[in-house]
Amino acid sequence: MAIKLIPTRRPISPTSDNLGHGAEIAGVVLVFFLIGLGLDAWLNTTPLFMVILSIVAVVEQFAKMYFVYTHQMRELEKDRAEVARGGQGHV
Repeated sequence: MAIKLIPTRRPISPTSDNLGHGAEIAGVVLVFFLIGLGLDAWLNTTPLFMVILSIVAVVEQFAKMYFVYTHQMRELEKDRAEVARGGQGHV
C-alpha cells in the first residue's frame, strides 16, 4: 500500500472581486480629489476643482461598473442559453 504525501488539488472556485472593485472606486475618487486639491491650492480656487473632479470620478466609476456588469450578465445569459440547448456552456 503506497502512502500519498502530496495532497490532491481541489478545483479552484471562482472568487468574487467585490473587495478589489470597492478599493478601486475609493482609490480613484481619492486620487481625483487630491488632484483637485492640488489644482485648487495652485490656482487659489478652493473647493472648485476638489468638488468637480470628485464628482467626475464617482460618475466615471459608476458608469464603468454599469458597463462591466452589463457585459458580465450578457456572457452569463449566453452561457445559460447554451446549456439550455444542451451544450457545455462557458468553462
